[in-house]
Amino acid sequence: MKKLKVGVFGIKRGATFAHLFDMNPHTELSAICDADELAVKQFLGDRKEVAVYSDYDKFLEHDLDIVVLCNYCTEHAPAAIKALNSGRSVLSEVIACKTLAEGVELCRTVEKTGKHYMLAENYCYFSYTQEMKRLYEEGVIGEYLYGECEYVHDCRPIFHLLTSGKDHWRNWIPATYYCTHSLGPIITITKTRPVKVVGFVVPNKLSREVGRVGDDWGVFVCIMDNSAVTRVIPWSTGPRDSIWYRIHGTKGAMENNRLRDTDVLNIFTIEATPELEYKENEKSYRPEFRKYQEEARKFGHGGSDFFVVWEFVDSIIKGEKPPIDVYMAMDMTLPGILAYRSAYMGNIPIEVPDFRKEEVRKQYENDHWSPDPKDKHLPNQPTPSVLGEIEIPEEIYRKLDEKRRKVRMEYEKAIEVDKGAKD
Repeated sequence: MKKLKVGVFGIKRGATFAHLFDMNPHTELSAICDADELAVKQFLGDRKEVAVYSDYDKFLEHDLDIVVLCNYCTEHAPAAIKALNSGRSVLSEVIACKTLAEGVELCRTVEKTGKHYMLAENYCYFSYTQEMKRLYEEGVIGEYLYGECEYVHDCRPIFHLLTSGKDHWRNWIPATYYCTHSLGPIITITKTRPVKVVGFVVPNKLSREVGRVGDDWGVFVCIMDNSAVTRVIPWSTGPRDSIWYRIHGTKGAMENNRLRDTDVLNIFTIEATPELEYKENEKSYRPEFRKYQEEARKFGHGGSDFFVVWEFVDSIIKGEKPPIDVYMAMDMTLPGILAYRSAYMGNIPIEVPDFRKEEVRKQYENDHWSPDPKDKHLPNQPTPSVLGEIEIPEEIYRKLDEKRRKVRMEYEKAIEVDKGAKD
């Protein structure tokens, strides 16, 4: 069988995906696209068989079957729509869209083109989240009642490496938007979807230290379609980091460790006799991947990146629906957008639309509500913080730029040394 040709847009985060598609027996890397020449040099090394583009439209003229989107977080939907309309299948990094109108157009484009689209939410593929999904499907803890999930990651020490200047998306994105790392596994494990959301934020106090005009923390609560309640922390500026999932069911509960040894899974079950005597059982263990164990561990995010690529390619080869299709991508993404709208409007409850239904999508096709500074020209747009406009001294950005320049100079020197050694 002829290998599928893959192109990667954004080769910093995309480097891992590029290597994974290279080692998959059904695919090969054919082209990359990135305007950052240093990132391109770092990735390519001595490779000469991979085409390089700095313009996305030119990149889409290349002979490709699959486009992998690792561009800016809030610009995935327009790039996905272009790629799908050009006849390519799409694997998109998170989040799926910036506005509800983009989400509507993306769903319609997937349906119109019939191409594969998958959200690359790798946190659904940790060893322990895969194990939680298996256990839930076996009915070990019963029906989902309540859950908590959080992605607490204080990026201030490395913010100069994660941003590329004042206008970078990380400087303005609201604290609730980046929610798929936390909410995604809950949806995947329980097969429920949010139907209502109430959002809260901790206003900007620490974020301004690194030039962010968005708020420090996002918190929101979802009502799921089976009446379960889910509490989500999707973003934070401040200590201490944690990646944590806790699920309570009618017959028990399970969670991974919260602050240390987070790969350890804890399971608690309870059984009631007719006489209302209760028997409790508890165990903790470190689950291993049940397939591709050795291959997965060689790659990032605890091996989860491996499964994203493998399952996406399998879905194309077998002609099956991708595990995280465009509709599940909306279930994971839209609550974060609407949670900020809720917080911005005084913590009001807001319905989460189901974009599987065209009659529902019709209501949101012109919903361009966006705190992106690029969208300020549109009427009635929100600010990235509930406090309003946050003033950041230019000195902050100057210091970040200086730190960034020093790191890039070190990278450039390393590339030259490596090149000289090979010559």
